[in-house]
Amino acid sequence: MEKLSLLLFSNSEFLILLCFTFVILGIGYFLYRLEYFKIDKHRSILSLVLLMIIYAIISFWKLGSTRFPTTTWQPTAEKQQITFDFGKSEKFDAIYTIYGEGDTNSNPSAYQIGTNQIQIYASNDLKDWTHIASLNQGNIYTYAIERGNWQYRYIKLINPNDNSSLTEIGFRNEDHTGFLPISILRDKQKDGPYPGSLLIDEQDKLVLSPTYYDQAYFDEIYHVRNAWEIANRQYMYANVHPLLGTNIIALSIHLFGMNPLAWRLPGAIAGVFMLPVLYGILKILLKRDDLSLIGSFLLAADFMHMTTSRIATLEPFSILFILCSFYWMLKYCMSSFYTLPMQKGILYLLASGIFMGLSIAAKWTGCYAAVGLAVMLFTNWIQRYLEYQKDKQAHSQFFPTLLKTMLLCVLFFIILPITIYCISYIPDQIFRNEPWSIANVWKQAQQMYFYHVNLNATHPYQSTWFQWIFDLRPMWYYVGKVGDVFHTISCFSNPLLTWAGVPAILYTTFRAIFKKDTVAWYIIVGYFSGLLPWIIYVHRIVFAYHFYPTSLFTIIAIVYCIYHLQERKYQFVVPVYLALYLVLFILFLPVITGFGTTVQFAKFLAWLPGWYFG
Repeated sequence: MEKLSLLLFSNSEFLILLCFTFVILGIGYFLYRLEYFKIDKHRSILSLVLLMIIYAIISFWKLGSTRFPTTTWQPTAEKQQITFDFGKSEKFDAIYTIYGEGDTNSNPSAYQIGTNQIQIYASNDLKDWTHIASLNQGNIYTYAIERGNWQYRYIKLINPNDNSSLTEIGFRNEDHTGFLPISILRDKQKDGPYPGSLLIDEQDKLVLSPTYYDQAYFDEIYHVRNAWEIANRQYMYANVHPLLGTNIIALSIHLFGMNPLAWRLPGAIAGVFMLPVLYGILKILLKRDDLSLIGSFLLAADFMHMTTSRIATLEPFSILFILCSFYWMLKYCMSSFYTLPMQKGILYLLASGIFMGLSIAAKWTGCYAAVGLAVMLFTNWIQRYLEYQKDKQAHSQFFPTLLKTMLLCVLFFIILPITIYCISYIPDQIFRNEPWSIANVWKQAQQMYFYHVNLNATHPYQSTWFQWIFDLRPMWYYVGKVGDVFHTISCFSNPLLTWAGVPAILYTTFRAIFKKDTVAWYIIVGYFSGLLPWIIYVHRIVFAYHFYPTSLFTIIAIVYCIYHLQERKYQFVVPVYLALYLVLFILFLPVITGFGTTVQFAKFLAWLPGWYFG
């Protein structure tokens, strides 16, 4: 089916995903006919669930392999040597290596990570040795392949440093059907904790044609490494972000093993949960089930949401928590200060504060959202004060209620988030031989801050905020090719999200400022709290995925505009827009997920000068 799908649609997974979608929609059709789902509210919830299931199937499809080498060799001394034996002289044309982190806790002077100038020699008689390859670092959890044409019986690996690590090595046979059987002939540390046999004990887990599915790519080489360290109680190599999201990935690794599926699964799940949270936010703002469902659909068919949910980075956790914090803040702000029981209002604010703390503990972009929450809260209090001024007798409890609420907000939005942030570091060993302490959390926060402030780097796919809002410069994550099947992954928004988003934000801003529309005001507060810091404050290298939090409020603004379009009897625009939005999602699906496609089709999709997919 994959070959047929690739031939017909330039997407190797389209047919199977289409089949799953039709099955889900068929089940939904029969459920819609039940008496229970003839009620609009129940029908909307069912539609949301069906959307979540279809989105989850696409997001989880070919997410990652469960087959991945994990046992890692490391030298116990400098100039360590290991000699391998094929049993007879064999032809091979590629040397596969992949490394993970070793036991860093065992080496007090350095990190146990990487192939640091490991040399490979070959011989047929154990006397005359020929140098055939050098292993020079590369990326962790990523295949390195040295190609050539050789015929030897013996292989010698010489490691000049004592801080290297190597997980598995394989020698591809000349007909490319597998790896040559190999054994250890000589190994001085064979009786130690890290024998050379660890290098060849998982040959069945090596992949002849690895893609994104089988290894780490882009920033996974940082986050997954830190997650493995946490899961294995290792001293951490480096970290430049808060660690709650990394702890979640570490938990998945602990439960499901060290493999691509395990480290990507939590982010994919977070991506699914964002759909109902966005639905809830829109329901609070617009009071319409159909519009809420449209918003969830726009998120489900957004390129950046799909791509970012399928890679093991911190954004899915941070943004899920940001959405949840805004949901509970809106529950509070959109309720009447005078009719809402104080206890219920306090619970709304408590929930908002908890999720705000979680978002900051996942990534510091949560701090930008926190500013938006503060603006929303103070705006609400000002509105209530103006109501009080109009009728002081009816609202005589204004000041006592406000004072109590403000005091509790100090707890909910300052003390509680700081506590959550500090507690999130308990599982982590951020400094060698130093237990968890608030002082160490603070020290690490300072290091993170100065790292980002002083970062002076460039990247061929860096971009600016102006390019984000017009979708001009995708971030290219991955490229690989297996035969004629091309795999590429780029991170950018659905063009109809950003291109419709600019006028939508302008209209929403106009409504907020000149029409005093409270709903519009809350939308632009969320939008600009996510975007303005990248315009005003952050001056280092940035990428398209930094637009991700802002894109959620772009969707909300678009749905808000749809609401007003429908009021003005322009309903015909909406289905056309949604249909085109879905068509673009289907069309670009291979280049945002890594599903198999062709080079020609990937090049065809490069519609703008800044778009490049390989």
